[in-house]
Amino acid sequence: MFRTIQVKLPFENSLVETAVAFNKACQIVVNYGSQHKIHNKDKLNKATYRQVREAIPNFPSALVQTARDQASEMLKRTNYAKIVKKRLSVRYDNRTFKFYPETNHVSLTTVQGRLNFPFNHYSYLDTWKGAYTNAQLIIRKKQALLNVQVDVPDVEVKATGKVLGIDRGVLNVAVCSDNTFFDSKHSRAVKGRYRYLRRRLQHVGTRSAHRKLQRLSGRERRFVLNINHCISKAIVNKPCDVFALEKLRITRTKENGKRFNRLLGSWSPNELERFIDYKAESRGKLVLLVNPYKTSQRCSKCGFVHRWNRHALDFHCGSCGFSLNADLNASRNIEMLGKAEHLRLCVNQPIVVSDEALPTDNGDDSYKPCLSRHSS
Repeated sequence: MFRTIQVKLPFENSLVETAVAFNKACQIVVNYGSQHKIHNKDKLNKATYRQVREAIPNFPSALVQTARDQASEMLKRTNYAKIVKKRLSVRYDNRTFKFYPETNHVSLTTVQGRLNFPFNHYSYLDTWKGAYTNAQLIIRKKQALLNVQVDVPDVEVKATGKVLGIDRGVLNVAVCSDNTFFDSKHSRAVKGRYRYLRRRLQHVGTRSAHRKLQRLSGRERRFVLNINHCISKAIVNKPCDVFALEKLRITRTKENGKRFNRLLGSWSPNELERFIDYKAESRGKLVLLVNPYKTSQRCSKCGFVHRWNRHALDFHCGSCGFSLNADLNASRNIEMLGKAEHLRLCVNQPIVVSDEALPTDNGDDSYKPCLSRHSS
């Protein structure tokens, strides 16, 4: 599995100059590919390599290749649209950078040659050990950040099979089948304040209001990101080895109403799912996605399904009279579906001959092979 380590480097002119030259080289390739409708790396290299070297004489050839690769991906992604690369960043591969966490320094290829840069030691560097494959240098707000990708060995998945059902919602960010609630009261209040402040500043429309809006940009997004990280960490640390979630598909329609569609627009269940997925993978745990059909209308006690069983946040079974919080009832249904899915995965493993079943040379013709199941 791959993980990303972010380290802060000293803000030096050599890094800024390299990022500016990288953007210029990438833009030359993008302009040519957009004009001739080409994204093939070999064709772009033959057509633009000499032009880039002449335009930026001190730009290393290895970085010319990575700039070409990034331009090729940009052309393919945007369908040859003529775009301008504004973000100051540099892509490095194993030829142009070396990462040394033991001595807390990194070696990077720049327009001024090969240079070493120190960085502070982080605790996760001791746990995430593997092959450092590539990196990306980002210049932002007088900061130099290096994102290093490391190939960490996979953790063996545990086979105890204790399943936890997780129901995600707008009012409750996550409700677990073990009666744990993560409500969104605080996050909705903060989002409301940001929304009100943006509306007021946009109504003013002055230059200072525009600068204030720029300073506020990203704050709400980082706030939600932090909440999802905290919730996913708390969930993954629970004593369970399998997490069952619904395979959601969010659609906003006029029938939902303007207010509910606004809540859906600020809802981020897929991000929470990604965080739970990669955190569980690093701990040797499994994440399963189940069909969400009728999970909120089915009674978790008797299995009776009817649309009138649920009334807002209350669930009352019309057959057995069982009453429970609607989200908690849904999480228990998700847990049962997760158990069935996990059992199906275990049962459908291939049957192989065990080592003990190999025949021995004892002259006995009555040998009968013994089959055993092994999990993959």
